[in-house]
Amino acid sequence: MQKPFRLKIKVPGTSANLGPGFDLMGLALKTYNSFFFEFSSDANFQSILKNGKATPFSRKDDLVYFSYNKYFEIFLPDKNRIPYNIVMDLSLPLKGGLGSSASACVAGFIAANTIHKKFYKEITPPKENEILFQLAKLEGHPDNTTPAYLGGFVFAYFTENEKLHYFKKKIPSNIDLFVFIPCYETDTNHSRKKLPLHYSTKDVIFNMARVGTWMEYIHNSKFEDLLLALDDQVHTPYRIQNEALLQEIQIYSKKNQIGFALSGSGPTILFFMEKIRKKHLVKNLEKEICSITKKTNTRFRFFQIEPDYKGSTIKIL
Repeated sequence: MQKPFRLKIKVPGTSANLGPGFDLMGLALKTYNSFFFEFSSDANFQSILKNGKATPFSRKDDLVYFSYNKYFEIFLPDKNRIPYNIVMDLSLPLKGGLGSSASACVAGFIAANTIHKKFYKEITPPKENEILFQLAKLEGHPDNTTPAYLGGFVFAYFTENEKLHYFKKKIPSNIDLFVFIPCYETDTNHSRKKLPLHYSTKDVIFNMARVGTWMEYIHNSKFEDLLLALDDQVHTPYRIQNEALLQEIQIYSKKNQIGFALSGSGPTILFFMEKIRKKHLVKNLEKEICSITKKTNTRFRFFQIEPDYKGSTIKIL
């Protein structure tokens, strides 16, 4: 490589599941992790934060590095990896339920795909669907990586013939979104161990009905349908059963007709508010959250957020 090749990849955060859509549904949000790559013959896969400090994870836990290598393993198995150094600007909380892991996987894949197109033009690059399929396989489910890559509200699942089927929608504009991010971590793998191995027919039907209601809400924009659509019996009750703080917030939300969704495995919560009632609701909700978190001295962030419909972006520097 004669001179360094630089690019910036910006990946939106995501809120997965959205109530009943366990491992199926996700929404991209306007909060981002940005990754600044410099490819050169002198690079050695060094990763640092934007402030110059070391990353809060080791090389073996670096998902950008892992996914970059995985792309070469799948699509360019006989080609040498072009090394990079990377600076990360991380706004998404680690293990917080806003898709930080997915953002790293997406960034690594996009970086490798960009290198593929620039330096290995003799080999046909994969189509978007194949990239999305392989990204979803990295995490084991598509509800974070797919909206992180595409943007928007995404419903996605694996088919029997080893493909990914998905569709992207916009959510109605009659709602405003807010996130509550308590300052502690939830490990997704540990959180999944809380879930039962088997579910009753009643609970499966319950969630199927709510997923259908989600689709109806997207079509008709009726807020009362959204409140029904966000109910869940598959993962939320098990993940918050020992989380008194989240349980109290859920009870308050339902009592005041505020949509509540545990974001991914938590602990972040995504709130859905009817625009016409927002001003009154936000003030009271934030006051209630302050009261609840004060009991456990839990620090938190609470702010309005918008859906992201662009998905991941690449800029050659």
